Amino acid sequence: MARPAPGGRLRAIQIAGGVVLLFLCAAPYLLGTYFRVFVTEMLIWGLFAMAFDIIYGYTGMLSFGQSTFFGAGAYAVGLTLVHAGSGVWLALGAALLVSLVLAAVIGYFAVKVSGHYFVIITVVFSLVFFRLTLQYKAVTGGDDGLSFQIPALNVGPLALSFYNPVVNYYFVFAVVLLSFLVCFLVMQSPWGRIFVSIRENEHRARLIGYNVERYKLLAFMLSGLFAGVAGALYALTFRYSNAALLHWTVSGQGVLWAIVGGAGTLVGPFLGTGLMVSFTDYIGFWFENYQILVGAVIILMVIVAPRGILGVLMGEGGKGGTSGGR
Repeated sequence: MARPAPGGRLRAIQIAGGVVLLFLCAAPYLLGTYFRVFVTEMLIWGLFAMAFDIIYGYTGMLSFGQSTFFGAGAYAVGLTLVHAGSGVWLALGAALLVSLVLAAVIGYFAVKVSGHYFVIITVVFSLVFFRLTLQYKAVTGGDDGLSFQIPALNVGPLALSFYNPVVNYYFVFAVVLLSFLVCFLVMQSPWGRIFVSIRENEHRARLIGYNVERYKLLAFMLSGLFAGVAGALYALTFRYSNAALLHWTVSGQGVLWAIVGGAGTLVGPFLGTGLMVSFTDYIGFWFENYQILVGAVIILMVIVAPRGILGVLMGEGGKGGTSGGR
């Protein structure tokens, strides 16, 4: 296990985190339209990367299938609004239920294997649902996607409009913050410690008496649930869903963001998402083949800071692989 960061450095990181949180609270009034939408999208993708971190950073399972739940959450919102004519709360409930059930079914099969077999199963399920979404174009919109209108969000006597960018931002921010707090509490609970024990030494965890498959399934379901929440927020923000959201390459982005930021921390995925998305957006403005440069930066980051950016800030940059890689 890595040594704890020096008190002064940890304190500085906490202060920086508090400043960032205060900035996010006031962001709609500090930023123009473009950057407000940009920060909203980064919060959504940060939540998606954090969902991946639950199974990789804390449990040691590398999955490229989290896009399945992201896309399922987005489509659950869209299809519920379009075909059921429901309100926002019911659409969100449908997204949570669909993502959780889907994660339970896929996880039931996936956690029975490990290593590259686990990765292959998650990719296969992602491709299956991607192809099904393309095939049933009359329902899902396929490549063209599914556009829909968002009704007013009823909160007590208030009827809030998602077409108001400030309302949309604060709703996304509140849901992401609540999701982070729930995940933090889970990881600080006995469940979280069991997840880490499985990551560190699965065989020892079995000898102690833990039902490893059961806890892996639990982590997989939690990860799928929050990936679905991110997908639902994406659909509500952009009023759009399409088959591409289900493809495994979307999962690859979450993997990179979590690893670059620092896996096994919950905060690291948000940091990695913010930095990499900002960097990609900036470089893409100046260079046509920006993917090559982005790829080079990612490779350099993995070599120089195997524990991610947060690991470097905590003074752990050169001590082996990521926390989820053991």
